[in-house]
Amino acid sequence: MAGLAPTSLISRKSVRAGALLTILLWGAALLLWAARDIASGSAFPLPYRLVLLGTFLIGIGFSALLAFVLTSVQRLGRVWRVLATGVTAVTLAVLHGWIDAYMLDWMRDRLGLKASPIFDLFLSGIMPFLLIYGLYAMALGLMLSAMTTRQREIQLAQARSAAQQAQLAALRFQLNPHFLFNTLNAISSLIVTNRNDEAERMTGKLSEFLRVSLETDPETEVTLDGELATTQSYLDIELVRFGNRLRVDFACPTALLEAYVPSLLLQPLVENSIKYAVAPTRHPVTLSVRASSEAGQLCLVVEDDGRKAFGGKPSGSTGLGLANVRQRLAAFYGEGAQVQAIATERGFTVTLLLPLRFAPAIKAAE
Repeated sequence: MAGLAPTSLISRKSVRAGALLTILLWGAALLLWAARDIASGSAFPLPYRLVLLGTFLIGIGFSALLAFVLTSVQRLGRVWRVLATGVTAVTLAVLHGWIDAYMLDWMRDRLGLKASPIFDLFLSGIMPFLLIYGLYAMALGLMLSAMTTRQREIQLAQARSAAQQAQLAALRFQLNPHFLFNTLNAISSLIVTNRNDEAERMTGKLSEFLRVSLETDPETEVTLDGELATTQSYLDIELVRFGNRLRVDFACPTALLEAYVPSLLLQPLVENSIKYAVAPTRHPVTLSVRASSEAGQLCLVVEDDGRKAFGGKPSGSTGLGLANVRQRLAAFYGEGAQVQAIATERGFTVTLLLPLRFAPAIKAAE
């Protein structure tokens, strides 16, 4: 499903797996380096042991650094991930090769062996480090890729579950006799007062809203333009019901109309405002729906001034709608989305922050 974002790859399980991979890799490398001496049965001089220990510890530290870089670039594109990983692995291999050359020079001096130029020691020993860090980067990259795939599968299952709950909630709302009664009663009043054109438009709005709500798949994303249109259809019905008691204000830059959002995202939020801020009072209540972009994120705000209508007192609960929105955004975008709900002096404000992504030009044209 489009829009799913991987959650954090740093988990206890991934850390344990990475640590085990690091220890096994460097342990195997040390065994290969010392295989000839082990086979000969000769004792390892203390300087030799210190060089082996130093190589092992530095390898553990550099591998941890490489793992950190690998984890940090997982959200980048494939080309950038490969480039960053390759540059880091080669840099660490070269640096480790130079350190190892100096340690070997120190060991040869302690053992009374013939001195060799540092550069020659570096050239003769760099290849194993390139192979080790290269293999480590590939193995860890495959492991992280497998974990990302698994996490996306879990997120997809969560998104489907949340979407099913949202769809059931929408169906319950659509079949709510109270809602249908009020809407049909408003249409009847228009007919009785010979406002037939308005009654016809109202019937069309109700039909369109029910059709869109039933046909829309809550597991998909739609353009913000389409989402605002669905929200407007619902509010057009409520405007007939409440008349001057409800004032609606939409504000969205044209540049954001093709941004992607989960379908039926705003419906539970505006429904909350109608239920808890507009319905209980006879005073005018303004419901605002605004969109903007902030630092690469889409910001959606649903706000009412219900407290003003109630003389500054709380205007009720946030209901189940807000919880449903939190669950859906978490399932779609993981940590890439936020929900902020606060009671202000004027009323209640819900702010949604989610990744700013746009529909392809071809699809938008359709």
